[in-house]
Amino acid sequence: MQRIATVLFLSLMSSLSLAQAPPARPQAPPEPPPPLSGPAVKIKQGQVQGFVKDDVNVFRGLPFAAPPVGDLRWREPKAPKSWEGTRAANAFGGSCNQDEDCLYLNVFRPANANAKSKLPVLMWIHGGGFAVGSGAGSDGAQFSKQGVMLVSINYRLGRGGWFAHPALTRENPKGPLGNYGLMDQIAALKWIQENIETFGGDKRNVTIAGGSAGAMSVQYLMLAKSARGLFHKGISESGFGRSPAQPVHTTDGSPSVEDLGTAFAERAGIKGSDAAAAKALRGLPFADMMRGAGGVGSADQPRPVVDGVLIEANAYVGFAQHKEAKIPFLFGGNSDEASLTRRNTDASQRMGEITTRREEFMKLFDPDKTGDPERIVANMITDQSISEPVRALAREHAKIAPTFVYHFSYVPVAQRETVFGLSHGAETSYVFDRPRAGSQFDDEGKKVAQAANRYWAAFAKTGYPGDAGGVKWPKFGADEALLEFPYDGVPVVRSKFNAARLDWVEQVLVEK
Repeated sequence: MQRIATVLFLSLMSSLSLAQAPPARPQAPPEPPPPLSGPAVKIKQGQVQGFVKDDVNVFRGLPFAAPPVGDLRWREPKAPKSWEGTRAANAFGGSCNQDEDCLYLNVFRPANANAKSKLPVLMWIHGGGFAVGSGAGSDGAQFSKQGVMLVSINYRLGRGGWFAHPALTRENPKGPLGNYGLMDQIAALKWIQENIETFGGDKRNVTIAGGSAGAMSVQYLMLAKSARGLFHKGISESGFGRSPAQPVHTTDGSPSVEDLGTAFAERAGIKGSDAAAAKALRGLPFADMMRGAGGVGSADQPRPVVDGVLIEANAYVGFAQHKEAKIPFLFGGNSDEASLTRRNTDASQRMGEITTRREEFMKLFDPDKTGDPERIVANMITDQSISEPVRALAREHAKIAPTFVYHFSYVPVAQRETVFGLSHGAETSYVFDRPRAGSQFDDEGKKVAQAANRYWAAFAKTGYPGDAGGVKWPKFGADEALLEFPYDGVPVVRSKFNAARLDWVEQVLVEK
């Protein structure tokens, strides 16, 4: 069963980038930047001016680090340069999978905010399998209307953000190594500490939040010593808490990230591990450097790297050792996380591989005796990839700090006959109270979105999600209570949620 567990996790990780990648069809040209209309704000690097939309001040494309190009590729981020005059802040920076000059962030604040407002700050880290996405995909308007300042960020992706090679290790043998995207996230937090008060934010009340790869990043930031003190609360949405992190290098012949880097370099015609090799790697055109990384089944799938400095082990191991920041933590998952990998899963074959405690497995994962392999395996993958790791991390973190767990099972009425549950990443629309482009919330969905946005905003303000005008969200404790967002749109408290199923996963599928 250990082999099955490993294969499942590798399948999940290798599918992240494709599952969340932009569609292949041609995209509409970007809309022109809105006219500058907001007040000017003076930050450390110079003055910026954004625009006002629906009583929200928006500042786009603010550089939080120098462009990681040329000799700065695969190095810790450097401070951005200052500028003269007023910088227009009405256009997003490019995504880091499309442009190497990409380390920009965006700020959303209430239009009536000023330098004395002391608003809580929520920094959103986008998902996308560490391969695609950007901060431009998150609209913080509804959080601003709840009195929370939202900052959405970019970070290096693909081979630009998660890469190791012996030549780079020789340059910096004590590290940090490999996790350049995580280093960018820390740089953005430092920017917040230096600048957010001029926007009206409270640098002593910062929450980090993210979904999928962003949720994994939150967990690793909670464990990173160099990020300690830069934030005060964490939110992780579908964070794959037991997902393995691969080592930079090994001594026993097992695969390492350096091996992948060496293979890539040799394909590009670069050999050796000296300064000349490092220079040649940094001289590769951006498109060549990114080519071939992150595809489904690719050995080069970007992922967090165990370098012994930023990341010492996977998230669960760190939490089990109580090495994470002792801060309030809100996290959970959705009812159909397996939607992420369904296109790559042979459900009948996967069911056939379940031989240990099979009768119990069938009773737990097919209580209605449907015999439907797709549904049964979807439940199993959802529990193994997200639900059981959430419970495992919650059990550990609750010993040292306030812990709040959720489960999103709400599905729009029109989809309930055709889906198994809420798909991976779909909760973000409700959390941000913003329907996805081209869609609308139904009446129940509106209730869910308003409640979720209020709970998340309350947590960002105080570290306690409160009641959002309805049921109080309890701490995770001995009764292992969580808050479910169910079909009828009314949040409900559940204790020992799906405990028997999660016990089976923990005892049979989790590698010991």
